[in-house]
Amino acid sequence: MRPGQESGRSRSGGSASALAEGNQHGSLQQGEVRLGGTKFRAEVLALGLFFSGCATGTTLGERSRVVVDDIKSARAQNAESCAPRELAVAESNLEFAQLELNDGDSSRADEHLGIAQTAARQALAASKDCGPVKVLIREAAAPAPPPVKVALKDSDGDGVPDIDDLCPEAPGPASNHGCPISTDRDGDGVPDDIDRCPDVAGPKENFGCPWPDRDGDGVPDKDDKCPDQPGPIDNQGCPRKMTLITVKRDRIEIKQQIHFAQNKSRILPGSYELLRQVAAAVKDTPTLQMRIEGHTDNIGKLDSNLKLSQARADAVKEFLIKQNVPPAQLVAEGYGSTRPIASNASRAGKAANRRVEFRLLAEPEAGKK
Repeated sequence: MRPGQESGRSRSGGSASALAEGNQHGSLQQGEVRLGGTKFRAEVLALGLFFSGCATGTTLGERSRVVVDDIKSARAQNAESCAPRELAVAESNLEFAQLELNDGDSSRADEHLGIAQTAARQALAASKDCGPVKVLIREAAAPAPPPVKVALKDSDGDGVPDIDDLCPEAPGPASNHGCPISTDRDGDGVPDDIDRCPDVAGPKENFGCPWPDRDGDGVPDKDDKCPDQPGPIDNQGCPRKMTLITVKRDRIEIKQQIHFAQNKSRILPGSYELLRQVAAAVKDTPTLQMRIEGHTDNIGKLDSNLKLSQARADAVKEFLIKQNVPPAQLVAEGYGSTRPIASNASRAGKAANRRVEFRLLAEPEAGKK
């Protein structure tokens, strides 16, 4: 070692002082680096390393350019704030490398250049997201003027403007487009908007629908003690007990035949009591219509039997009307021998086929009398 020359180790230990000096001498201009407290042009520093010696100088010169470029980039990224130690180490060791080359010690120069290169890259990485922050302050936008309210005409004063009101002259809720909810088509006192049967009258308790009445006797099933047998209201919907007839849901069964004069439509007196009981049962169920069906055996011509059966059905109808049964409740129909219930091959069968039956109808038959 020459007199007055410091060792490479003592110089590398001076990196801390270089850090302090680097932060005390102000900012650098573009293309400058601070080495040992003095500003140097990066190109001059690299050129010095380049001409320091043949092949070795050429290699060190190329590496020094890389280090100088990294230091410049780190400073541009504000490394003095984000990585001051790494930046100071890089700049100090770059200067030490130059001094070693000046003394002819390329080995020590290469060592310092390696330290400088590593530190420069660390400073560059640490300051990547530490650039100067620009804050843009915008003036607050002026508040929008309040909307202009335009009063809409509301002729009926129901809160629904006439432009949206389907009934502008009659007040009504907005949910009904401004129309009143007071229509009641079936007149049962239940408004149509809540009436589940708006075309059929029914009590409010059943949402405007009539109570079910399976046997059609006018007594609702909920009050009917015999919901499958028609009967009068005063007997709780049950048929009265009769000796000669039984009232079923769809018919009145008779316990004996109705007797007529032979080949005639005249009713014999022995059948009067039976027919009086039929009349009472029909009057007890005013909501039902009854069809009186006349039938014959197969003796005689078909047309003659049809006429005889119709005449006998009409005769029974007239008898019932005389017992104060409303004519509207009665329909008479003759079927002749077309609907036998037994074989006509025997006398018993023929007798069974000569009969009158009573069918109860829930719905009136149009066009029949």
